[in-house]
Amino acid sequence: MNKKIPFYDLYGEPFIRQEPGAVHVEDIAYRSSELKWEISPHRHNKLVQIVIVFNNTWAARLDEREYQLNGNWGVIIPAGVVHGFHFKPRTKGFVISIDDSFLVSTHGESNLNQLLLKPLTVEFENEARLAHLKHYIELLMYEINYNELAASIAVEQLLKLILLNIFRQQNTTHLANNARSRETEIVINFRSLIELNYTSHMTIPDYAEKLHISTSKLNRICNSLLDDSPKAIVHQRLVTEAKRRLIYTTQTIDEIALQLGFKDSAYFCRFFKLATNTTPTVFKQQSNNN
Repeated sequence: MNKKIPFYDLYGEPFIRQEPGAVHVEDIAYRSSELKWEISPHRHNKLVQIVIVFNNTWAARLDEREYQLNGNWGVIIPAGVVHGFHFKPRTKGFVISIDDSFLVSTHGESNLNQLLLKPLTVEFENEARLAHLKHYIELLMYEINYNELAASIAVEQLLKLILLNIFRQQNTTHLANNARSRETEIVINFRSLIELNYTSHMTIPDYAEKLHISTSKLNRICNSLLDDSPKAIVHQRLVTEAKRRLIYTTQTIDEIALQLGFKDSAYFCRFFKLATNTTPTVFKQQSNNN
């Protein structure tokens, strides 16, 4: 039987979505201590996660990349990204899990939505900003746990403050001047369509038609907000999934090629080498050696 990448909500437990934009916060030690501070690689289907660690050394794996982090760090993990962690015992920090419907519900917060589109690591070097972040997370936990009047409003606003804090720390103010909420929504919907259709190798004009925009407009928006063409973004999704399967499963190259919609493994190998400058076989061997 082929080994598959596990899909979890919160470390294997169902995530209760009582309403759109549901948010969950917990202390890192709550589950990690039971798992000997080692979170095996997995991915979430509908959850974006933010992991915050205070003043400690830890390792994070996001798809094929590994990060050795020391100090005060935050990691943003979009839905579908394979991730795993190794924490030191008694690590202090939080895991914030967000239903991905939050991305499309905050129409006026395009820059904050953009923050959740790609994996991100950010170091908090500003002590005042770090103190604010801790305070916001503590208030968020209070609102979730005590469910007082209009708690959902407070939760949404506190989450925005947390994202804004990270956004400022990342020093991406140029996005605030350039990105518009409608264009960000198009990018989000485009990525959602990619998730549903990337193995069918749908054409870019077909994507544009489903988004009810022209191909040229889709090209302009992707180049403006993501610094890449729509075709390159679709191809990168295919490459990312291929890498995930090569690293985390026992599927053969023929099986991977078939499941990713390639007509034969030779075509898949040419596609993979063009994108990565290496063959699937060599990539898998190197990953196993590491």
